[in-house]
Amino acid sequence: RPEFALMRNKAVVAKVLVETDEPVYAVRRERCVFPVGRFWAVLTTPELKYAMSRGHIKKVTDCVTYEQENIFKSYVDKFYTLRQEFKSAGNTEYQEFCKYMMNKLYGKFGQKGEEWTKIGDCPGEPDREELVFNMNGRRLSKLRYLLGQVFLMTGVGECFDSFPAIAAHVTGYARMYLWQLIQEAGWGNYFYCDTDSLIVNEVGLCNLQKRRSESLLGGLKIDGIGSSVQLRGLKDYSFGAKVVIKG
Repeated sequence: RPEFALMRNKAVVAKVLVETDEPVYAVRRERCVFPVGRFWAVLTTPELKYAMSRGHIKKVTDCVTYEQENIFKSYVDKFYTLRQEFKSAGNTEYQEFCKYMMNKLYGKFGQKGEEWTKIGDCPGEPDREELVFNMNGRRLSKLRYLLGQVFLMTGVGECFDSFPAIAAHVTGYARMYLWQLIQEAGWGNYFYCDTDSLIVNEVGLCNLQKRRSESLLGGLKIDGIGSSVQLRGLKDYSFGAKVVIKG
Protein backbone atom coordinates (compact mmCIF):
# COMPACT_ATOMS: atom_id res chain seq x y z
CA ARG A 1 0.00 0.00 0.00
CA PRO A 2 1.40 3.46 -0.90
CA GLU A 3 0.80 4.90 2.59
CA PHE A 4 3.16 2.23 4.01
CA ALA A 5 5.98 3.03 1.56
CA LEU A 6 7.81 5.34 3.97
CA MET A 7 7.83 2.68 6.70
CA ARG A 8 9.21 -0.15 4.59
CA ASN A 9 12.78 0.76 5.52
CA LYS A 10 12.37 3.73 7.88
CA ALA A 11 11.24 4.13 11.47
CA VAL A 12 8.66 6.89 11.89
CA VAL A 13 7.34 8.99 14.75
CA ALA A 14 4.37 11.21 13.95
CA LYS A 15 1.86 13.45 15.69
CA VAL A 16 -1.56 12.49 14.38
CA LEU A 17 -5.25 13.11 14.94
CA VAL A 18 -6.84 9.75 15.65
CA GLU A 19 -10.47 8.68 15.59
CA THR A 20 -10.97 5.18 16.96
CA ASP A 21 -13.28 2.94 18.95
CA GLU A 22 -10.35 0.70 19.97
CA PRO A 23 -8.39 1.48 23.18
CA VAL A 24 -5.03 0.74 21.56
CA TYR A 25 -3.15 4.07 21.33
CA ALA A 26 -1.32 5.34 24.40
CA VAL A 27 -1.68 8.99 25.43
CA ARG A 28 0.16 10.44 28.42
CA ARG A 29 -1.84 12.90 30.47
CA GLU A 30 -1.40 12.68 34.23
CA ARG A 31 -0.70 9.01 33.52
CA CYS A 32 -0.70 6.74 30.50
CA VAL A 33 -4.27 6.19 29.23
CA PHE A 34 -5.80 4.48 26.20
CA PRO A 35 -8.77 6.62 25.14
CA VAL A 36 -11.38 6.05 22.45
CA GLY A 37 -12.93 8.74 20.30
CA ARG A 38 -11.13 11.62 18.57
CA PHE A 39 -7.81 12.81 20.03
CA TRP A 40 -4.23 13.76 19.24
CA ALA A 41 -1.45 11.23 19.81
CA VAL A 42 2.22 10.74 19.01
CA LEU A 43 2.61 7.28 17.48
CA THR A 44 5.55 5.11 16.46
CA THR A 45 6.01 2.85 13.43
CA PRO A 46 3.98 -0.23 14.55
CA GLU A 47 1.15 1.94 15.89
CA LEU A 48 1.07 4.05 12.72
CA LYS A 49 0.89 0.93 10.54
CA TYR A 50 -2.04 -0.39 12.56
CA ALA A 51 -3.80 2.98 12.61
CA MET A 52 -3.46 3.41 8.85
CA SER A 53 -4.67 -0.12 8.16
CA ARG A 54 -7.79 0.66 10.22
CA GLY A 55 -8.38 4.13 8.80
CA HIS A 56 -7.98 5.71 12.23
CA ILE A 57 -5.67 8.58 11.21
CA LYS A 58 -7.53 11.75 10.22
CA LYS A 59 -4.67 14.25 10.15
CA VAL A 60 -0.86 14.39 10.43
CA THR A 61 0.89 17.56 11.61
CA ASP A 62 4.46 16.43 12.34
CA CYS A 63 6.51 13.48 11.16
CA VAL A 64 10.12 12.41 11.80
CA THR A 65 11.85 9.51 10.03
CA TYR A 66 14.90 7.54 11.12
CA GLU A 67 17.22 4.97 9.64
CA GLN A 68 16.48 1.74 11.48
CA GLU A 69 18.32 -1.42 12.44
CA ASN A 70 17.92 -4.27 14.92
CA ILE A 71 20.33 -2.57 17.32
CA PHE A 72 19.69 -4.71 20.41
CA LYS A 73 19.89 -8.16 18.78
CA SER A 74 23.40 -9.18 19.88
CA TYR A 75 22.87 -7.68 23.35
CA VAL A 76 19.57 -9.49 23.93
CA ASP A 77 20.79 -12.76 22.42
CA LYS A 78 23.82 -12.76 24.72
CA PHE A 79 21.92 -12.07 27.93
CA TYR A 80 19.01 -14.37 27.06
CA THR A 81 21.43 -17.25 26.45
CA LEU A 82 23.11 -16.51 29.78
CA ARG A 83 19.74 -16.31 31.51
CA GLN A 84 18.71 -19.71 30.20
CA GLU A 85 22.03 -21.20 31.31
CA PHE A 86 21.66 -19.75 34.81
CA LYS A 87 18.06 -20.98 34.95
CA SER A 88 19.17 -24.52 34.06
CA ALA A 89 21.87 -24.33 36.73
CA GLY A 90 19.36 -23.13 39.37
CA ASN A 91 21.18 -19.81 39.83
CA THR A 92 18.18 -17.55 40.45
CA GLU A 93 20.22 -14.46 41.39
CA TYR A 94 22.17 -14.35 38.11
CA GLN A 95 19.03 -15.32 36.20
CA GLU A 96 17.25 -12.24 37.59
CA PHE A 97 20.32 -10.11 36.88
CA CYS A 98 20.20 -11.10 33.20
CA LYS A 99 16.45 -10.40 33.10
CA TYR A 100 16.97 -6.88 34.46
CA MET A 101 19.82 -6.21 32.04
CA MET A 102 17.56 -7.11 29.12
CA ASN A 103 14.55 -5.19 30.43
CA LYS A 104 16.27 -1.96 31.47
CA LEU A 105 18.60 -0.99 28.63
CA TYR A 106 16.01 0.50 26.26
CA GLY A 107 14.74 2.90 28.93
CA LYS A 108 18.15 4.57 29.23
CA PHE A 109 17.57 6.09 25.78
CA GLY A 110 14.45 7.86 27.08
CA GLN A 111 15.77 8.75 30.53
CA LYS A 112 15.18 12.26 31.80
CA GLY A 113 18.09 14.30 33.16
CA GLU A 114 18.00 16.48 36.25
CA GLU A 115 19.29 20.07 35.99
CA TRP A 116 21.23 21.35 39.02
CA THR A 117 22.36 24.86 39.99
CA LYS A 118 25.00 25.57 42.62
CA ILE A 119 23.55 27.73 45.40
CA GLY A 120 26.33 27.70 47.98
CA ASP A 121 29.20 26.01 49.75
CA CYS A 122 28.97 23.53 52.63
CA PRO A 123 32.46 22.52 53.76
CA GLY A 124 32.49 19.46 55.98
CA GLU A 125 28.93 18.39 55.13
CA PRO A 126 28.52 14.72 54.16
CA ASP A 127 27.43 14.02 50.59
CA ARG A 128 23.67 13.43 50.40
CA GLU A 129 20.38 14.48 48.81
CA GLU A 130 17.47 16.06 50.65
CA LEU A 131 13.82 16.66 49.82
CA VAL A 132 12.54 19.97 51.24
CA PHE A 133 8.79 20.41 51.64
CA ASN A 134 7.39 23.95 51.72
CA MET A 135 3.98 23.37 53.31
CA ASN A 136 2.77 26.95 52.79
CA GLY A 137 3.37 26.97 49.08
CA ARG A 138 2.92 23.20 48.80
CA ARG A 139 6.20 23.08 46.93
CA LEU A 140 8.89 20.42 46.85
CA SER A 141 12.58 21.21 46.42
CA LYS A 142 15.49 18.84 46.01
CA LEU A 143 18.96 19.64 47.38
CA ARG A 144 22.22 17.83 46.73
CA TYR A 145 25.27 18.13 48.96
CA LEU A 146 28.38 17.07 47.05
CA LEU A 147 32.09 17.64 47.71
CA GLY A 148 31.53 20.65 49.94
CA GLN A 149 29.03 22.33 47.63
CA VAL A 150 25.24 22.47 47.71
CA PHE A 151 23.07 22.35 44.58
CA LEU A 152 19.37 22.97 43.91
CA MET A 153 17.51 20.95 41.29
CA THR A 154 16.00 23.53 38.97
CA GLY A 155 14.36 21.36 36.35
CA VAL A 156 14.20 18.13 34.38
CA GLY A 157 15.26 17.85 30.74
CA GLU A 158 16.50 15.36 28.22
CA CYS A 159 19.64 13.40 29.10
CA PHE A 160 22.93 13.70 27.28
CA ASP A 161 23.10 11.07 24.49
CA SER A 162 19.41 10.23 24.90
CA PHE A 163 17.29 9.04 21.96
CA PRO A 164 13.61 8.91 23.01
CA ALA A 165 12.51 7.48 19.65
CA ILE A 166 14.37 4.24 20.47
CA ALA A 167 12.63 3.81 23.83
CA ALA A 168 9.29 4.83 22.30
CA HIS A 169 9.58 2.21 19.56
CA VAL A 170 10.39 -0.57 22.03
CA THR A 171 7.31 0.24 24.13
CA GLY A 172 5.23 0.79 20.99
CA TYR A 173 6.07 -2.65 19.60
CA ALA A 174 5.40 -4.21 23.03
CA ARG A 175 1.97 -2.58 23.29
CA MET A 176 0.99 -3.69 19.81
CA TYR A 177 2.13 -7.25 20.55
CA LEU A 178 -0.03 -7.27 23.70
CA TRP A 179 -2.94 -5.87 21.70
CA GLN A 180 -2.50 -8.69 19.19
CA LEU A 181 -2.55 -11.25 22.01
CA ILE A 182 -5.72 -9.68 23.42
CA GLN A 183 -7.41 -10.02 20.03
CA GLU A 184 -6.30 -13.64 19.77
CA ALA A 185 -7.57 -14.41 23.29
CA GLY A 186 -10.96 -13.17 22.10
CA TRP A 187 -13.52 -10.72 23.39
CA GLY A 188 -14.70 -11.61 26.89
CA ASN A 189 -11.82 -14.05 27.47
CA TYR A 190 -9.32 -11.60 29.02
CA PHE A 191 -9.75 -9.65 32.24
CA TYR A 192 -6.61 -7.63 32.80
CA CYS A 193 -3.50 -6.50 30.91
CA ASP A 194 -0.27 -5.38 32.56
CA THR A 195 3.09 -4.34 31.10
CA ASP A 196 4.01 -7.83 29.92
CA SER A 197 1.18 -10.10 31.01
CA LEU A 198 -2.49 -11.01 30.56
CA ILE A 199 -5.06 -12.55 32.86
CA VAL A 200 -7.37 -14.74 30.76
CA ASN A 201 -9.95 -17.45 31.25
CA GLU A 202 -9.66 -21.04 30.04
CA VAL A 203 -10.98 -20.22 26.58
CA GLY A 204 -8.51 -17.36 26.23
CA LEU A 205 -5.67 -19.66 27.29
CA CYS A 206 -6.67 -22.23 24.67
CA ASN A 207 -6.79 -19.51 22.01
CA LEU A 208 -3.25 -18.45 22.94
CA GLN A 209 -1.86 -21.98 23.12
CA LYS A 210 0.23 -21.58 19.97
CA ARG A 211 2.00 -18.62 21.58
CA ARG A 212 3.18 -20.59 24.60
CA SER A 213 6.87 -21.42 25.00
CA GLU A 214 9.01 -21.83 28.10
CA SER A 215 12.25 -21.15 26.24
CA LEU A 216 11.45 -18.97 23.20
CA LEU A 217 12.11 -15.27 23.75
CA GLY A 218 8.76 -13.49 23.67
CA GLY A 219 6.81 -16.71 24.15
CA LEU A 220 3.99 -16.85 26.69
CA LYS A 221 4.53 -18.65 29.96
CA ILE A 222 1.90 -19.58 32.54
CA ASP A 223 2.78 -17.65 35.70
CA GLY A 224 -0.14 -18.88 37.77
CA ILE A 225 -3.55 -20.54 37.71
CA GLY A 226 -6.43 -19.54 39.94
CA SER A 227 -10.17 -20.00 40.29
CA SER A 228 -10.90 -16.34 41.09
CA VAL A 229 -9.55 -12.85 40.40
CA GLN A 230 -10.42 -9.51 42.01
CA LEU A 231 -9.44 -6.41 40.02
CA ARG A 232 -9.41 -3.26 42.17
CA GLY A 233 -7.41 -0.97 39.90
CA LEU A 234 -4.16 -0.61 38.01
CA LYS A 235 -1.54 -2.97 39.46
CA ASP A 236 -3.92 -3.65 42.35
CA TYR A 237 -5.55 -7.07 42.22
CA SER A 238 -5.86 -10.49 43.81
CA PHE A 239 -5.27 -13.59 41.72
CA GLY A 240 -6.28 -16.63 43.74
CA ALA A 241 -4.20 -16.37 46.91
CA LYS A 242 -1.69 -13.96 45.31
CA VAL A 243 -2.14 -10.25 46.09
CA VAL A 244 -0.49 -7.64 43.85
CA ILE A 245 -0.31 -3.99 44.94
CA LYS A 246 2.20 -1.67 43.28
CA GLY A 247 4.54 -0.01 45.80
